Amino acid sequence: MTWHAVDAVDRAVDATRRFLFPFEAVRWAKLAFLALVMAGGGAGASRVGSASLGASAGGVGAWSEPVPTELESVPAGVERVAGVERVAGVERVAAAGAERLARLDAALLAGIAVGAVLVASVFLACSIAFRLAFYDALATTEVALWRPFRDRFRQALGLLGFSAALAAATGLPAVALAVAVDPAASRTVGIPFGGASGSSTIASAAVGAFAASAVALALIGAVGSRLTFEFVAPAMVARDAGVLAGWRAVWASIRESPGDVAAYLAVHAVLAAGVGIVRAVAVAFVGGVVAVTGLVALLLAAVPLGGVGALIGTTTGAVVLATVLVCALAAVAILTLPVTLVVRTYLTAFEVSTLAGFDPDLAPVASTLAARGPSESAGE
Repeated sequence: MTWHAVDAVDRAVDATRRFLFPFEAVRWAKLAFLALVMAGGGAGASRVGSASLGASAGGVGAWSEPVPTELESVPAGVERVAGVERVAGVERVAAAGAERLARLDAALLAGIAVGAVLVASVFLACSIAFRLAFYDALATTEVALWRPFRDRFRQALGLLGFSAALAAATGLPAVALAVAVDPAASRTVGIPFGGASGSSTIASAAVGAFAASAVALALIGAVGSRLTFEFVAPAMVARDAGVLAGWRAVWASIRESPGDVAAYLAVHAVLAAGVGIVRAVAVAFVGGVVAVTGLVALLLAAVPLGGVGALIGTTTGAVVLATVLVCALAAVAILTLPVTLVVRTYLTAFEVSTLAGFDPDLAPVASTLAARGPSESAGE
């Protein structure tokens, strides 16, 4: 029996070598950009709203009227009464501030949330569009950025919408089931041993059903998402089709070979782990060299400033320290970029080569990158 994923391991090596070499600086720069952005996401954008909310909350809690800080020279009885009144006033002001904080404009909060979602969606759509542009480069061996990005952006929106719908379809039922089962699970925890055994058994069965359903839905969603971006996306580029048409074409090719799909997922995991280790070693090595170089630069800069302590204790030293740190991070990113490009190209070529094993018409790979046949290899 032929395993397409196993055969694709060597074909991907050959395709990667032919695609990246001979070295051309401009071509590698474009590919490096694609390798960086096509793997990116919009993580972290949701924290902006919470940070700004925290800043505005600090202003809402400010006192709207001054509070006396010193007691005037008055009789003791009057002083106690005034103190009680001041405490009551403080409590009233605090309550008013809490009420104003609780009545923050809901429309503003909703607008911030919607804006964050839109920004994240745009970044994700651009990332997917550049991923499709990388497939275009594999199909034509010509590396372009703007034209394929523009031409594939609609397909990227379709992929984004489909992946969001898939996540909702596999995630929302699990959430609903969790809400339905949670009261029974809570009662199960609160029932002592030897108590109502019938209720405990039913609740335990419900919890077990929830766990099994959640795991099954998570697996379906994970596999579906993987196949969407690793098989359907290149098929969409090869056939210039939408996401649903791409899924129909891919499903018609893989539905008879579930074992091949399982083998692909296993081999892909092993390859991803292997190249991840290689990239981590490269980053560690480059990072060590850059760290030593940066340390030497800081020591040399500390001499005219008056010593190592001046790097932290003075404004000029802090600027020098920040500059060296930024330059070090940029150097590590730039120096490890070739490794990132080779790794990303190889994994993508492996995915496309495996898809070509199922159906060559679905794989966007140029004939010059395809594996050589036995007769050609024998003739060399």
